[in-house]
Amino acid sequence: MYDIVIVLYQIKASESPTIQTLQQILTSNELPELRQVIVFDNSVSEDNPVFTDERFVYHFAEGNQGLAKAYNYVWPKSLSKGCHWLITLDQDTSLTNDYFSTVADGINQADKNIAIIAPVIYDKEKQISPVQSNTLRPLHTFLPRGGKIYYNQIMVINSAAVISLDFLQAIGGYNEIFSMDYLDHWLCWRIFQEKKQIKILSGALHHQLSVLDYRNSMNTARYQQILNAESRFYKDYAAEMFTEYKKQLLLRSMKQIFRGLFPYAGKTLSQYKMISGEKNGDKVTTKK
Repeated sequence: MYDIVIVLYQIKASESPTIQTLQQILTSNELPELRQVIVFDNSVSEDNPVFTDERFVYHFAEGNQGLAKAYNYVWPKSLSKGCHWLITLDQDTSLTNDYFSTVADGINQADKNIAIIAPVIYDKEKQISPVQSNTLRPLHTFLPRGGKIYYNQIMVINSAAVISLDFLQAIGGYNEIFSMDYLDHWLCWRIFQEKKQIKILSGALHHQLSVLDYRNSMNTARYQQILNAESRFYKDYAAEMFTEYKKQLLLRSMKQIFRGLFPYAGKTLSQYKMISGEKNGDKVTTKK
């Protein structure tokens, strides 16, 4: 048995492609393994949604709590109700019957070593998940394929991932240091630290990834948030890649200048200078 959590931000439930496609699926496929769908709304204003299935529950967070707090709000309740898995979804993923069919098969076949079950995700024609986690340019190298179990060095995005609640309980839940950005990187890093595995399904879904679009889906404040989380991850967790990460920031800034993205280039260079000025031992951090 599993629950679903869908996190919304500044969009009405009725306008979310995730909720639209899920409700459409439930009209013809009741998904008997599904216990509850929790719609966690991080928007500024409360919605008053009307759902077509009684298993939908709406929770207004009264402001943007991020993803980690939303997931940590849901998963202990799901575990206490007898669920073993939690599907995490954002507002922009188009769900299919095939996805839920492969999820059911994946759950039935999973052993205690599987911490995440996830599909292949595309943004238009580009595969964005899973990707290699041992490179700083994961979309420009070999991409992991579906239908396999991985023991290290891959990352899957949060949306449409199916998380083992036993695993979450064992590690104490999601790390709220990564409120939103790089939460998926941290979770996959932690899975492999714990010697667990990630199963990639053979099916695929489509999702719009805003961080790929500087001009239409990004602003400098949002980019700074991503930079802060990215730097924290490579400095305090995947520390073996930190030196290479600093070099990558310089290369990124040059590309941004070449493309005329001068405000973003300025943010990237400032981040490089800041983290390069930090000395080992300046800051004590505790890994979760």
